[in-house]
Amino acid sequence: AVVSTQSTGTSRRGTIAVTPPLVKGCSQRNQSLYDGSFAVLGARLWDVVPVDVKSLKTFLSFKEKLSQFLASFPDNPPVRGYSCVNSNSLLDWAGARRL
Repeated sequence: AVVSTQSTGTSRRGTIAVTPPLVKGCSQRNQSLYDGSFAVLGARLWDVVPVDVKSLKTFLSFKEKLSQFLASFPDNPPVRGYSCVNSNSLLDWAGARRL
């Protein structure tokens, strides 16, 4: 199945990705596959990127600012036998910052 993403723009959040929901009544397995797909996770990750980074005009400036943004998050991969604050996913870290 092909998942199509669309984008829309707002003045406050800049360009955001919109992924249509999966058809209601599908199996849990299909829902999990859909939720873990690149189309869905990629759109969610794009939406975490700040407006000032997404609105840059050149690739090099975008790449530099994106690298700075990503470096602002800790890199704490899970270690067997120790508990973690989260899964070390950028989506988890970004959600924790918004709280």
